[in-house]
Amino acid sequence: MVSFRFAVSIPVLVALLVLPVFLTAQQPLPAEGDESQLIAILDSDAPLFDKAKACQRLAIIGTPKSVPAVAKLLADPELSHYARFALEANPSPKVDTVFRQALGELKGPQLVGVINSVGSRGDIKAIDALSGLAVGQDDEVASAAVSGLGALATAESIRPVKQALSGKRSLRLAAADACLTAADRLLEDGKNAEALEILALLRQADLPRHINVASRLGEIRSGTQDENDLMVSYLSDTDPDLFRIGLELAHHQRDAETTAQLLKQLEALPMQRQVLLVHVLGDRGEVSALPALADLADSDDEGMKLAAVRVLGSLGDGSVLPVLLRAALSDNQPMATISRDSLAQLAGPEVDEQLVNRLKNSDGQERLVLVDVAGRRGIKRAIPLLLQFVSSEDAELRNLAIDGLGRTVGLEDFPQMVDQLLAAGSSPSAPPMKEALRKACQRMGDRAAASRVLLERMATATEQAQTDLMDLLVYVGGPQALAGAQAAAQGEDRSVANAATQALGKWLTPDVAPVLLELAQSGNAAYRVRCLRGYIRVIRQFGLRPGQRLQMSKKAFAVASRDEERKLVLDTLTRFPLPQGLKMVTLHLENSSLSDAASQAAVVIGEKIVNNDPKSVASAMKRVVAVSGDEELVERAKLLIARTKQKTP
Repeated sequence: MVSFRFAVSIPVLVALLVLPVFLTAQQPLPAEGDESQLIAILDSDAPLFDKAKACQRLAIIGTPKSVPAVAKLLADPELSHYARFALEANPSPKVDTVFRQALGELKGPQLVGVINSVGSRGDIKAIDALSGLAVGQDDEVASAAVSGLGALATAESIRPVKQALSGKRSLRLAAADACLTAADRLLEDGKNAEALEILALLRQADLPRHINVASRLGEIRSGTQDENDLMVSYLSDTDPDLFRIGLELAHHQRDAETTAQLLKQLEALPMQRQVLLVHVLGDRGEVSALPALADLADSDDEGMKLAAVRVLGSLGDGSVLPVLLRAALSDNQPMATISRDSLAQLAGPEVDEQLVNRLKNSDGQERLVLVDVAGRRGIKRAIPLLLQFVSSEDAELRNLAIDGLGRTVGLEDFPQMVDQLLAAGSSPSAPPMKEALRKACQRMGDRAAASRVLLERMATATEQAQTDLMDLLVYVGGPQALAGAQAAAQGEDRSVANAATQALGKWLTPDVAPVLLELAQSGNAAYRVRCLRGYIRVIRQFGLRPGQRLQMSKKAFAVASRDEERKLVLDTLTRFPLPQGLKMVTLHLENSSLSDAASQAAVVIGEKIVNNDPKSVASAMKRVVAVSGDEELVERAKLLIARTKQKTP
């Protein structure tokens, strides 16, 4: 049986949910204390805050002993809520007596609050009092009383609620909500007949449409009626809300009878509703609906045709491939796009075989569609055909084939695809081929073997091709690729070393750091600065431990031969502010060529760590004030000094 919850009175529900959270967020936990101490606080002249905290604590530990003291606060506008909070949680029957007495004494908001508490505690002895309040002149009180009666959900309490449905218009919505609440309680207790009687009454009353819809949901929840019958009834109803309930039922019912009913409705419903029902059939995975959906793919209605083609992709098999391929060749661009998506998604082992067989004998637009779909499906049997199309004069076909290879090719065909890139030279097919190879490199399971394929071709490649091969090596990654790039960077061939150091500077993992540092220290002099900058990039961009970053920064600074790189290191220290980093920066405040950069870095770090290490920040900022000629920077440093005085005892 489908389970539904009633969805009415949303503002009231939100208020009830938010209020306790708000109070919890505003107030700390109640103070500890035994019950006698807390009662003493309530009976004293203690501040309101202390009394509120005492009530909160009594909600946890309260016994019959505390009921009288708390009850005195029910009339207090500022403490009434806290008092009810304490009493509602108290299991003593005395609480119900207190609340019933208060129903005849309180007025306004305090009375409304007590009425809500009575409903929460389920005190059926309060029915007479609540019934009297439900016909009073104060609509707010009357609405609360009606709601409370609905919450009690007895035959006696429901009677005045039913009467309110046809009484004052200002109370009808509250009465409807109360009926729904009562029906919900009755259904939970297994009293379906009583619940259905209330729900039927709601549908007859002069009420907003959402109440009628909610009553239908309750009817479904009761499980006393055949859900397929209800589904058919709602699907054929002119009311759009009830139609949506029918769709919801169709989603959840999985039996063959439901499918048969849906197919019948598919023929009887207006076109707009048929489209929605087609999507439901797709979501249900109804293979038996395939013939009907295949026919609808040729519908004269564009919306229906699009829906059918989309659903056939998730629901269909090889039997619908001709239908989808025909739609994919349409001049209608949305239709063609959705059809290709569905072809790429279509399930069944025979689908790939059919597509490859068609591709062998295809031409024109059909070939373009099939190449695109074969690539998106990753059909390995299509790789030889795709490799043939890489040299096609048709740019669209060539690029689709190249993209398909990038999605499909494995290690066995990887060398041939790399050779295709080398053969492309500077032709228009070279950029898409390189992009396709990048995708393929990221999928290679045997990274060592893929690395060898690329490295073996370095010696005979052109200078541009060497750069391309090294760039691809970055995406292969792994120890073998890194070792190969390092060896190339240290080799005698300058063009190879140039390509290798460029690639190492873009490496995607931090294990490249030691290699770059070594090359920056003792590698080819022409590329040392490049390698050092790559090393600094690792410090700045990769997720390293703070201590590791600091040590790497010190090494980078020591290796740097130019102020440009030293300034980069100083700026890098601001990205992971530490007292040790501040200390490193301040060492260079008196260096004339680095003073400005060091001062800037010191202030930025100081602003971030002043709360944690005010002493170090104060010392550094005094030195910044002494050496910096930047007025704005000096002012920031002075402000930091003032902040450190507030932090230091």
